[in-house]
Amino acid sequence: MNTLPHMGELIKKRIIEKKISFSEVARRMKVSQPTISNYFHQSSLQTKVLFNISIAIEHNLFADIMQYLPQNIQNANNTTFHDTIIQQQEQIAELSKEINIYKQILNNNK
Repeated sequence: MNTLPHMGELIKKRIIEKKISFSEVARRMKVSQPTISNYFHQSSLQTKVLFNISIAIEHNLFADIMQYLPQNIQNANNTTFHDTIIQQQEQIAELSKEINIYKQILNNNK
């Protein structure tokens, strides 16, 4: 069974890894340092708080959380992303061919 990590502990760990002081994180978030310290004791936090901390410490906490999901759920959106990349690569190849044709035409007209 997959379990959500203790969010306060995860956040504290990431802040320490980033070598940012707790008071600096509080300043960036425009909250008091005791507020930041209080987050460390909470097992879950609101999305808005996670979002703001992510910005303050320049680290994607949501990606950290995603690692706790089962593998099949982690990759559920990759198919669409992968399909988009393939379509864009095909379009680039077509456009490259067209550019080469135009270059040949220009060189022949000189």
